[in-house]
Amino acid sequence: MRIVSAAITGFRNLQEDYFEFSPRVNLVLGRNGMGKTNFFEALNFIALGRSHQGSKIEEIISFNSDSLFVRLEVEDDDGSSVRFEYGLDRLGSRRFKVNGAPVSRRSELVGRLATVFLNPDSITLVRGGPQNRRQFVDQGQAEIDALYLASLSAFNRTLKQKSGLLRDIKKGLVNYQKGKQELQVWNKELAVHAAVICVGRNQYVNLISPFAQKGHQQLTEIDDLFEFVYHPNLKTAQNRILGTVEIQSNKDEIEAEILSEFDYIIGDEIQRGRPLVGPQLDDFEVRLSDLDLRVFGSQGETRTAAAALIFARGDVLFQQRKIRPVLFFDDIFSELDRQRSRRLQEMASRLHQVFIATARTDDVQGWNPDQLKTWQVSHGCFENIIPEP
Repeated sequence: MRIVSAAITGFRNLQEDYFEFSPRVNLVLGRNGMGKTNFFEALNFIALGRSHQGSKIEEIISFNSDSLFVRLEVEDDDGSSVRFEYGLDRLGSRRFKVNGAPVSRRSELVGRLATVFLNPDSITLVRGGPQNRRQFVDQGQAEIDALYLASLSAFNRTLKQKSGLLRDIKKGLVNYQKGKQELQVWNKELAVHAAVICVGRNQYVNLISPFAQKGHQQLTEIDDLFEFVYHPNLKTAQNRILGTVEIQSNKDEIEAEILSEFDYIIGDEIQRGRPLVGPQLDDFEVRLSDLDLRVFGSQGETRTAAAALIFARGDVLFQQRKIRPVLFFDDIFSELDRQRSRRLQEMASRLHQVFIATARTDDVQGWNPDQLKTWQVSHGCFENIIPEP
């Protein structure tokens, strides 16, 4: 998959412009604050139907505009062309189109434009809280399994309802017995979706681990064991799912056992006023030579581990859907030593279209990949740099 061209209007500080991209390496140079990250945000927005930085709509529309519009022309790996368009305005309206047809739900966009993003904040995948690792796995599994995305969305909606009910019961706004009966109804629905989530997360860990191990070895040229380990919160998942890939034959049994876990602690949840068990409390561990990198990893080790995992996500997507995602590297090479930076650059450009943003020309000095296209950006204005013959 590659982004052929883009037309951008009204996005943050970016000047209205039209871009044609290299199918291999696209380099964006410029000082910090000039628009490199904004440019990548504009290109990535359609992939998730939202900002990868979690920005609000009013934050990404240019100060002197009431709306923004972005159009991308994309070529799939089979050679077919796809046009993605999105428009946002200050009233909160979001309009998405694929090949001219409106897309009403954000979930329908997931996996249509496949991108993988690596920036300095990616270290939170290793060092940050569990929600960072859950989000990473959920996004990866959702790209290859539509049922997983549907179950995850349904679980989150139902969990929100259950959480609100628990708060109301604790405050005395809902009768205890009536509230308990309603909780059992919510628990039954949660159990169905929790089974899909736990199985899906375990499947994704099994899929990504070999690629992450190989990628880590290529980046470091060290054969130390690199592991990505699933730690489910539910006892049922710990006992019945870990290490298993095909469990459809006993799916009903797993749902029943998860429901028993939910119902068993209803009294404690009512007393505490919040859910106490479930996949929303899952975590994942990144280990190197049997050590938890979140606790014992150096800066270099954790950054390399994050890069290996994020890069491996693209390998899983290709294995499962024969799609090579577009890779975005936003000011990451200053965080890696020169050798690892060059290895990552070579790994990325070998099979993928890659976009690289950096404030330091030293990060790419001496690297001359085929079909390189370079821009210099200043205050949101881009100038295409034509190399000397």
